[in-house]
Amino acid sequence: MANKRSKNPRRDKVMDQIRAQRGLDRADFFANGGEMIRWRGLRLVQQDKKKKANKRLARKKVRL
Repeated sequence: MANKRSKNPRRDKVMDQIRAQRGLDRADFFANGGEMIRWRGLRLVQQDKKKKANKRLARKKVRL
């Protein structure tokens, strides 16, 4: 995926700094014996399967 830039250069600069800090945090975490599963965290939110199925049906082509 291409790296898209916004029309706001100030925002881009701030986001670049945030991304750089995240990278440093991640490197530090793993250097101190951190595990990938702890870095990603737990997935606590469960998907509503019925809602997802209904949404998928609503976006299909309408047949008459």
